[in-house]
Amino acid sequence: MQVPLEPARRRQLADAVEAYAARERLEPPLTADELTAHARCLGAVLAARDDELPFVAVLLNNMLWSEVIAGVPFERRLLLLPQCLAHPEVCRADRDGLGLLCAQCGACAIGTLQAEADRLGYVTLVAEGTTVVSKLLMSGKVDAVIGVGCMESLRRIFPVMNTHAIPGQGIPLLADGCVRTTVDVAWALELIRSRKAEAKDGVTDLDAVAAVIRQWFEPEALAGLMGRPATEAQRVGQAWLVTGGKRWRPLLTAAVFEAAGGEIGRIRAATVAVECFHKASLIHDDIEDGDVERYGEPTVHARVGVPAAINVGDYLIGEGYRLLASAGFDGSVRAEMLLAAANGHRELCLGQGEELAFCRRPVPVAESEVLRIYAQKTSAAFEVAVQVGAAAAGVDAETRAQLSAFSQAVGTAYQIQDDIEDFRSVRGRAADLLAMRPTLFLAAACTCEHPAVRRALHAVWEGDAAGRERLIDAIYEAGLHTRVELLYAHYKHETERVLSGIPHSGLKRLLRRIMARMLH
Repeated sequence: MQVPLEPARRRQLADAVEAYAARERLEPPLTADELTAHARCLGAVLAARDDELPFVAVLLNNMLWSEVIAGVPFERRLLLLPQCLAHPEVCRADRDGLGLLCAQCGACAIGTLQAEADRLGYVTLVAEGTTVVSKLLMSGKVDAVIGVGCMESLRRIFPVMNTHAIPGQGIPLLADGCVRTTVDVAWALELIRSRKAEAKDGVTDLDAVAAVIRQWFEPEALAGLMGRPATEAQRVGQAWLVTGGKRWRPLLTAAVFEAAGGEIGRIRAATVAVECFHKASLIHDDIEDGDVERYGEPTVHARVGVPAAINVGDYLIGEGYRLLASAGFDGSVRAEMLLAAANGHRELCLGQGEELAFCRRPVPVAESEVLRIYAQKTSAAFEVAVQVGAAAAGVDAETRAQLSAFSQAVGTAYQIQDDIEDFRSVRGRAADLLAMRPTLFLAAACTCEHPAVRRALHAVWEGDAAGRERLIDAIYEAGLHTRVELLYAHYKHETERVLSGIPHSGLKRLLRRIMARMLH
């Protein structure tokens, strides 16, 4: 991997990259594979050598993020410098657990770059490796990274930044090697000093949005929106909205709306509506599955009885539609939000109906059937959340189609992840399989020829309850959990692939961050 030593050649490549990105209308973030593919296209036009293509990919990434990073305050940026810039025979720096502590002796470029970064307010780290950087990115204290390093070190740090959708620019060292390396100081200072008033696409702070959502689900806030509870259904329903849960769906609604340009306070009623639909589905699902505990507490029907619980679920559904219909948006926008919710409600019922039919009379099931149920039960609910926020923000039809594909992929991956966690659970070992619900583990067993699996399945179909326990052990023995893990990896990759096609940098970055939190 070669960095051109001649400044004129580097400038020629940079100009070509800028023209190419404008012509192709590229929006960050791009994956490493996408950057490589575009670099090859550029290389063919420029007659670039193969060993120059990684440098071209770095230039393309830098250009795509330039406006966004210029809009990030200096104090929210991280400057990452390599220790190999130091000259060991004269370096007077100390070292601690994080890296090198520059003494500003002037013997190498570290002092010049760090002094300027410190003056501007950067967080500066002179270290090797990705562990510390990953922790900083996960802390939420860094919104952009400028990294100096050899091409290999930049390649290693890229996936860490991409996972968290953190904008980053790289400045490659002019020569590989770990001793007395050099860097184009003028180029580095230009990127470090780059600043403008606002970013091209604002960064949605997920933690800040989550904090706002928590406030919306405080009892007093709900009472102000839904009316003070005067009946038993209202008291139980609003208390259930306050109780537990990760609130992924309201987070998606509010964050998508804000990332697409909306003022978050306007989406409050619609966000609460989305959670009303979800919490209603949990009440009905717990009744239908016979579950008596959720969030470590008794389920609604375990506390108030099945008839009253059904009624509370229906009340929450009605509240959800009322909140959407009365939200403070134009009539056409409210109609789009209502249609998205109704479509999701319908799909959920269809998927739950298929699951209940299977539980009533278990039969061999195919992967495709299980995945269709996941799409109807889980993906559809995520799509409601995303589409309500997008419709409210006036997102265009092309982008909303991509958001729909994202919802399908991430919802399926999320449900497979839940399957895997359920199967591995110590406390409720493979509860879904023991209850004979349609899962990918059961589907994998149905097509397996392993003798232990065949014997256990035969006992299951004959109605032998003990056969279900033996089936769990047989699935492990046959290694079928690997097949489910491969499907999870496939849908996680599909989520990333769909994200790449979203023609809106802010939404793309937001959803990549949410995906990183949802999918382990």
